[in-house]
Amino acid sequence: MIGVISRENEAHIVKEFFQLFKTPWEYYLPQKSYDIVLSTKDVHQMEAKVLLIYNSRMCMVDSIHGIVTQPQDKKELLKYKNHEYPIYGNQLTFISSHPPLIQTKGGSGIAGLKINANKKQVLRIGYDLFEEISFLLTEGQPKENAIIPTLEIHILMLRDWILQAEIPLVEIPPIPAGHKFFVCLTHDVDFAGIRRHKFDPTMWGFIYRALVGSFFAALKGRLSWSKVIKKWMAVLSLPGVYLGLARDFWFQFDRYLKIDKNFGSTFFIIPFKNSPGDEKAVKASRRRAVRYDITDISKLAKAILDEGYEIGLHGIDAWHDSAKGRQEMNRICEVVDCSEIGVRMHWLYFDEHSPQALEKAGFIYDSSFGHNDAVGHRAGTTQAFQPMGAQILLELPLHIMDTALFYGKRMNLSDSQAAALCDRLIEDAVRFGGSLTINWHHRSLAPERLWGEFYSNLLRELEARGAYFMAAMRVVKWFQKRREILFEEVCFTKSGLKARFKRADFDCDPPLLLRVYLPSERVSTNDDFLSSAQNSFEVILSNARDMQITFEDVLNREPSEKDSDRSVSAKE
Repeated sequence: MIGVISRENEAHIVKEFFQLFKTPWEYYLPQKSYDIVLSTKDVHQMEAKVLLIYNSRMCMVDSIHGIVTQPQDKKELLKYKNHEYPIYGNQLTFISSHPPLIQTKGGSGIAGLKINANKKQVLRIGYDLFEEISFLLTEGQPKENAIIPTLEIHILMLRDWILQAEIPLVEIPPIPAGHKFFVCLTHDVDFAGIRRHKFDPTMWGFIYRALVGSFFAALKGRLSWSKVIKKWMAVLSLPGVYLGLARDFWFQFDRYLKIDKNFGSTFFIIPFKNSPGDEKAVKASRRRAVRYDITDISKLAKAILDEGYEIGLHGIDAWHDSAKGRQEMNRICEVVDCSEIGVRMHWLYFDEHSPQALEKAGFIYDSSFGHNDAVGHRAGTTQAFQPMGAQILLELPLHIMDTALFYGKRMNLSDSQAAALCDRLIEDAVRFGGSLTINWHHRSLAPERLWGEFYSNLLRELEARGAYFMAAMRVVKWFQKRREILFEEVCFTKSGLKARFKRADFDCDPPLLLRVYLPSERVSTNDDFLSSAQNSFEVILSNARDMQITFEDVLNREPSEKDSDRSVSAKE
């Protein structure tokens, strides 16, 4: 059990952190003893095997152990083993003879120390953990650091330090039983056909990019000539499209239903046409206005639902105005006859007040927390989380977006560069679990983009890497179920462990897991990200408050044995 001592203003973020690192914890009680005490206050005498102090100011423990502190105005990335991550709040470095835990990237500074004192350990970290988590889940990382799964690294370090102290650990990992991670496929529908755009900036922009832009891209070797010809042919077909004699090549719903078949996906649809948004909130460009709305494709939207896919709102003003958000939500729900939906804002509009506005409007989840001009982990995590100010609403963060990858004024990557970046994000999902959320715009299969081949290859790679595909609402409800589970007691014995939960309703598809970590000397010396997992086993949670697990065979296994060779039984 972890005993937590934090500042009063950190209460919400403490609870949220331990929803993401789903392990037994409670606020510190002086009359109890703990394996580990985690504090962001200045403490030094606690009854615990490990005292972990996260604090960016000089503390009493520094004076006691002869540690010299140095505030850092100019921050550089920190390094724990082989893993680099940024710090966004105040930070100290230390001058000390005690063994370093965390160093600056260049190796010139020490940001974390391990102090052995009277058969106890004090881990001194030069920043406030919960201040960092709060920043990640509210403002989020800048695009320059988005590729780094910072929040997950914070969890990994805490887990590592517990196991290195030979303290066993249990958690409910954010992974679906039998798979490595979730994938949530989404499609923002900004255009429902080019036929609606005649002699406007959208049409002229398409013609220029298809004719001129593609020609120069091919000369630079960034585009095949076969794709150039496809784009030119699309331009030549425009008169026939406008006359109704040729297929509207920007209408790609049928292709997505074929590509996404058996994977599930979510289509975010505009509620009202020709509305750029309220200029009182932000000066919205007229280009933000869309030429279609849900009523123009109502039959298709209902067919999408009938096929098992999901419809969500592509919001206009919902991000800042709950009354308008309710109108936008009702517009979608009335047309497709559904009672609850999620939202992603058009152009990813979002600020610190958006969670409250969206929750008040009645949305179950939002999926706007990402970057328009970068891919990666804006929140530093692959997990759905509850943003500050919300009580029900969950945020399903956005990780990969096609336009961020390929647009010239954004990342402007080649296919090979984009594939390498996506592979890095897939690696993060394999390591940490959670949900990798992908946005491939509705028109991106068509000229002038022609990003369909890349998308299909990405899906094949995700499937090969053990992904479990689910629509956004199902992913969010799975995380909601995980959040509802609370540990009441966990007791390790010589023969196994006994766990009691505060409620017994674990029924979930796919099932939830209980992961048990067995500390080993190998964990403290292995630099691999998966070192902890190599000393763990998992059992499926059943609908019972009490669970008993025996692991004699696990404790006695040879180091070379594989996970599948472990013999573990669980009894209700």
